[in-house]
Amino acid sequence: MRSCLGEQMEFNRLGRTPPELLWETCARCPVTRTEDAAEKIGHECFVIGGYHTIDSVLNVVDVFDLDKRRWTERFAMPPNMPQTHLGVANDDSRYLYFVGGQLGPQCSPAVADGFVLDTQNRTWASLPPLPQPRYSLTMQLWRGRLHVLSGSKPDRSTPACEHWSIAVEQGKALEDRWRKEVSIPRGGPHRASAVFNDRLYVLGGEEGDVAPVPGDPKYTCDWNTPAERSYGDSFVLECGAEQWKRVAPMPHARTHTEHSLVKIGQYAVIVGGIADRYTYADLVQVYDTGTDRWRTAGRLPYGMKTGAVYHDGWLFAVTGQRSRSREDPRPGEVLRSVWRAKFDPAQQSGL
Repeated sequence: MRSCLGEQMEFNRLGRTPPELLWETCARCPVTRTEDAAEKIGHECFVIGGYHTIDSVLNVVDVFDLDKRRWTERFAMPPNMPQTHLGVANDDSRYLYFVGGQLGPQCSPAVADGFVLDTQNRTWASLPPLPQPRYSLTMQLWRGRLHVLSGSKPDRSTPACEHWSIAVEQGKALEDRWRKEVSIPRGGPHRASAVFNDRLYVLGGEEGDVAPVPGDPKYTCDWNTPAERSYGDSFVLECGAEQWKRVAPMPHARTHTEHSLVKIGQYAVIVGGIADRYTYADLVQVYDTGTDRWRTAGRLPYGMKTGAVYHDGWLFAVTGQRSRSREDPRPGEVLRSVWRAKFDPAQQSGL
């Protein structure tokens, strides 16, 4: 496992100069983790669950202070809450919402359950369950309703196109069941979404995923499952519309970006992700919702799937899994790393 200083020295040897992104390391997470969720409320980043190893999952939330750049707190998740592949949304002020996801290590089953975290009191509550279990769905809070869509069906590989919503307020559901909404034309897991100008955007994605060995009571992942197919297809749904519209496709198709999209003004910033099962990518891609155009805005220190947040002019990449090296994009170490770089989506363009 590389040290914090070792990672900084590794980056410095790349010899990058402005306008390239100049990354610096922050205090490392208390534990290595990937497939976790990173969500920002105020100056705090909540890092939820994740795989510690393929055989071990984390039932804790670690809190990173973005101002002080240090880890400040750890508290437990509910014992029946999925640790990975969750749909996550927040209200930007207090509450984090969670639905679906995978409960357990390896390729354990998906669930339909929902949870709410009150970040002020560090207390948990529940939401009505989804109509069906889902892996790696995407979720946004839009017009007072949680919108969940896409993901994989309970076999872990069949793409889901369904779209459901439920009204919430102050961390509580106002309805006892989810209602059906406009299905998205192309489904699948591990895709990014965001709300801009009262429109719901879903960007890129994949079809398929690693499934468990048939009949295995331990749900061991079967790496002989056919490889997933990444795509750049992107869509927008306007309020009251009866169908999704296509927008400019992601030029470099990426998945595992459901927790690595950050909103900065009119820009959706996609940080890293994977191009396919064996190719971890380092590009930072920016989608301008005002012009419906994409561009590349820089590179990470190495290829990685990660969680990302934006705070006070800084772009943070928090934990995840990296490529083996800059020359070898295959999956490498699970990370404790936290990186940050000054970032302006309207100007940053160095590669």
